[in-house]
Amino acid sequence: LKGDRTIEFDGEFAADVLVEFLLDLIEDPVEIINSKLEVQAFERIEDQIKLIGFFKSEDSEYYKAFEEAAEHFQPYIKFFATFDKGVAKKLSLKMNEVDFSEPFMDEPIVIPDKPYTEEEIVEFVKEHQRPTLRRLRPEDMFETWEDDLNGIHIVAFAERSDPDGYEFLEILKQVARDNTDNPDLSIVWIDP
Repeated sequence: LKGDRTIEFDGEFAADVLVEFLLDLIEDPVEIINSKLEVQAFERIEDQIKLIGFFKSEDSEYYKAFEEAAEHFQPYIKFFATFDKGVAKKLSLKMNEVDFSEPFMDEPIVIPDKPYTEEEIVEFVKEHQRPTLRRLRPEDMFETWEDDLNGIHIVAFAERSDPDGYEFLEILKQVARDNTDNPDLSIVWIDP
């Protein structure tokens, strides 16, 4: 329970996974990016859904709506924000604009019709939160298997550190990029 919301844990029941989940819950729902180094760290996150917005300040009504929306998905979906024009320029963000990045995709989706209310952001994320390709992670491994049974499901084993596994993963990423608009396709990548 966080505030008046119940947050369901869909992960592996292991002490380290549960502790990490709880630590993520007590953090702020939005991580602020202020420097080029933080931008590089943000850009390296490729295996998770992430959103980033550019706002005037923490007191902006649009930032507050973004922050409220982030609380709906914490800790499963990462929300980031910047108030720095240089950071926003590097990320090609306009004022009060939010980008949604699906795992392993090259380009983010700009959420249309800015500025947004909390409800509009929540609705957009709910509509797009099932990525085409996702990595099986201990913190949400049971949620991963809740797809429609009538769809096309591929379970792929590829060890990223192995040259052949890395090459296979790159092929999976390309298949996901080419089929990102196919709601029936679901690829789960397991890194053994």
